[in-house]
Amino acid sequence: KARMLNWLRRPDAKELGNEAYKEKNLDEAVLQYTRGLERCQGTAQTEERSKLLANRSAAHAKLGDYEAALSDAEEAARLQPDWPKAWARKGKALTCLQRHKAAASSYARGLECALTLMQKNDERHERELEALQKQAKTASDSYMALLGETETLKRQLEDYTLMFGERETGGKAKAG
Repeated sequence: KARMLNWLRRPDAKELGNEAYKEKNLDEAVLQYTRGLERCQGTAQTEERSKLLANRSAAHAKLGDYEAALSDAEEAARLQPDWPKAWARKGKALTCLQRHKAAASSYARGLECALTLMQKNDERHERELEALQKQAKTASDSYMALLGETETLKRQLEDYTLMFGERETGGKAKAG
């Protein structure tokens, strides 16, 4: 299967892990996500670490290693507590471990996070739409004002032509 990765740069461990996961080469996926985690240190990369952990959790779950899947999912949720996917991974691992009450709680937390994100996105999009509408109205008002000025200039030119004739306007004006 041909890799659909960006050929201008080397693929990172997460991309290689994702490709291996899609090809159902789960051991390789776990290895690549682990390599990515080893390179991903410091608080500046918290989001990337969380994604790698969540992806590795999914690979562990597919391999049947539910305890490892749960451990990675819990760490992903700890790093990014507002990320719904981390909670979904935790819910999946708990379900596989037959811990259904805890799984339901994790899924509920994930849904809560998803709804909060949707609301924030809706509010952000609403603000962006309002700003765009204001900009469009300003542009429209400016255009209408320009059209009004053009009409005024046309009338003034017509008046000038009527008062002084074509000779004074360079012969370009039409006689009415």
